[in-house]
Amino acid sequence: MAITLGSVLVGLATLAPLPAEAQDWTRREFPLAPPNSSGNFVAPFFDGWFENEDGTYAFSFGFMNRNDEDLVEIPLGPNNFIEPAEFDGGQPTSFPVVSYGGFGGPRERGVFAIVVPADFEGDVWWTLTTDGYTTRVPGRLESPGLIIKSAYELSTTPRAQGSLRPRIRFSENGPDVIGIEGMESPETLSTTVGEPVEVEFWAFDRGERELQGVNMTLWKYSGPIGGEIAFESLVEAPPEGTGRRGGGFGFGGGRRVAPRPPGPGPVGVGQSILLPTEGDAGNMGSFTASFDTLGEYVIRIRIDNFTSGDSAAGNQCCWSNGYVRVTVIE
Repeated sequence: MAITLGSVLVGLATLAPLPAEAQDWTRREFPLAPPNSSGNFVAPFFDGWFENEDGTYAFSFGFMNRNDEDLVEIPLGPNNFIEPAEFDGGQPTSFPVVSYGGFGGPRERGVFAIVVPADFEGDVWWTLTTDGYTTRVPGRLESPGLIIKSAYELSTTPRAQGSLRPRIRFSENGPDVIGIEGMESPETLSTTVGEPVEVEFWAFDRGERELQGVNMTLWKYSGPIGGEIAFESLVEAPPEGTGRRGGGFGFGGGRRVAPRPPGPGPVGVGQSILLPTEGDAGNMGSFTASFDTLGEYVIRIRIDNFTSGDSAAGNQCCWSNGYVRVTVIE
């Protein structure tokens, strides 16, 4: 009897939970366990691919920061890389928390794209390691198996109400682009710590419906770890009745952030600004960016028409990206 009791006691001891300080919840493998509010990892996501007019393909990638508030930054290198190596180096290093309504959830989709040739075969892998915990995802043209060969193909056709991806350009009468692959400003800007640099661009709605204003959202895409960017919008408030501002709640809404008053002023991460469609500044976006740390930065400008009921982050439509390189010196 004593032996049996001893066996039971030993069995219970092996089932006893570890002390709280010894538990590492960020590395647990229990899918139904609730996530922590902080200390979690960032996961890369492959969103699908688009076929370009020249026969090449654009692989769309995004990410999910599983924290409630913590910004995670991972520099390029062994903890943030893409294979094959020829595609490495253009991915983001800054991963803010986002929270969209509807199907959007905590994922930021279509942050960048990798263009592969028409005859590409194989996978493009993006690997991220957060505090020793590694996640990776393949971008590919065909899904495994023989049933559905184009499961990852994303549509470029008009949405239910006619929305299409807007255009973006960096000069008033210059070339423009459409889509996730986006456009990089032809000029690398230069400034000093604390000295604002001004950025201008033009954006245009597209669709088989009445055209409307598009939204501007600004992000630190990459740069020195810990380096912060302070954004200020220079966009004047549009006239009353020209459309609601993006970044709201619900199925078609943007990131769940505090509403921002229209007009010039500071812009937080994920806050959208509705661009005017009329007047001297029609279809023009402008803002300043100030930096607190020396180094090389990339700003991501997302242009979307989430003001339309058929366009939202969770629908993989409708937005385009612009990227601006800034060198901050002493």
